[in-house]
Amino acid sequence: AGLTADARTLAKWMRNECLNHKYVYGTAMPTGRLATDLADRHQRTTQTYVRRPYGVGLLLASFDKNGPHVYQTCPSGNVYECYATAIGARSQSGRTYLEKH
Repeated sequence: AGLTADARTLAKWMRNECLNHKYVYGTAMPTGRLATDLADRHQRTTQTYVRRPYGVGLLLASFDKNGPHVYQTCPSGNVYECYATAIGARSQSGRTYLEKH
């Protein structure tokens, strides 16, 4: 159904955004900004009839001077910052495990 292609397209877009930010500002792009820009990109496709919406949600993980960060994006354009999370077909059992441990 094109899920792998959607994920590959978004990963390529994120790489280009990070490289452009590094070139322009000389520093690494903050993951929170990348996550919100990615969510905006997800949401933009739901408002137009030209493109179909992306069918994948992504997890972004990073580490900076403030510590580790995990962000979850949804195809609808929502973004969540989490301590730990799981997405996918059997994500509920993964989340249950994370809550217990």
